[in-house]
Amino acid sequence: MKIFYSSLQKKHVIKKEVYNGKAHPYNDKVTRVDSILKAFRHAGNYEIIVPEILPYDAISNVHDEDYLHFLESSQNLKNDEIICPYVFPCDNRISRHEPFIPKRAGYYCFDAGTSLMNNTWSAAVASASTAYAAAIHTKKTGEPTYALCRPPGHHASKNMFGGYCYLNNAAIIAKYLLKSGSVMIVDFDYHHGNGTQSIFYDSSEVFYFSIHAHPLVEYPYFTGFEEEKGIDDGVNYNMNVPLMPLSSPSEYFKALLNGMNKAFQVMEPDYLILSAGFDIEAGDPIGHFNISIADFNRLGREFRAMNKKTIILQEGGYLVSALGGNVESFLSAFH
Repeated sequence: MKIFYSSLQKKHVIKKEVYNGKAHPYNDKVTRVDSILKAFRHAGNYEIIVPEILPYDAISNVHDEDYLHFLESSQNLKNDEIICPYVFPCDNRISRHEPFIPKRAGYYCFDAGTSLMNNTWSAAVASASTAYAAAIHTKKTGEPTYALCRPPGHHASKNMFGGYCYLNNAAIIAKYLLKSGSVMIVDFDYHHGNGTQSIFYDSSEVFYFSIHAHPLVEYPYFTGFEEEKGIDDGVNYNMNVPLMPLSSPSEYFKALLNGMNKAFQVMEPDYLILSAGFDIEAGDPIGHFNISIADFNRLGREFRAMNKKTIILQEGGYLVSALGGNVESFLSAFH
């Protein structure tokens, strides 16, 4: 299997985040990447390809220009300077002023736990480029591919970052793949992909399916409820399957397969984009399902059996010691 990854993605290094009013170590550690690459080297049957930087219009086709300008401007920060938004506008009738000062970063962020530094933009573009290159390869060959996306993407909306996400990798390649077929995004990260949902919520072009922890008790709290089915042209092209934390593997697979069966009744896609969150693993520091390394292999086999052209994008997964093995277990099902 071909793996797409750029070392530029490791230049985004944030050490602390704010959670529940307290400082904690940043969960999106660079060592997440190291764990995955180590597992690939040990398995020995993966070809790692450094992607070319994707076209700018592939990004601007998804994200607003002023938001992208804001993210690009973060390159002007000093090496030791971190922007952590902590004040957020609550009235959208107020006009925006020049945003790039720390105190107004809340224009473009929805949480206080995701920060910016001077290499965030280049790392996010490199991450999106891995997804784009993987999509190109799958489009040409029909082979499944994996993009080691870091930073991840599914929380990023058209004009806001959060949840460690800045550019929405799944949405970027969905827009690209629409030129050659129908697209379904299946998001199995522990946390609901509020950004991906919002981008396609009023559209029937892309079906968004998400199975995740219930927003009554887990981040992002405000989206991911079952009644969210889309609006306008997007009605019935959005499906959420929320589960309570500590759901068993049998409950998880039953809910996933029942939901996918219903989704396929609405759209039989040519392409399957998997927003692959490995924070559903038992013991993950911010995920609380009970999926084991063997369950990840079964999960891969279930998706492989759907017989679609598949692009797998790395999203969450924060138990570094187990992450690489879990990812490789999942991907081995596609060989």
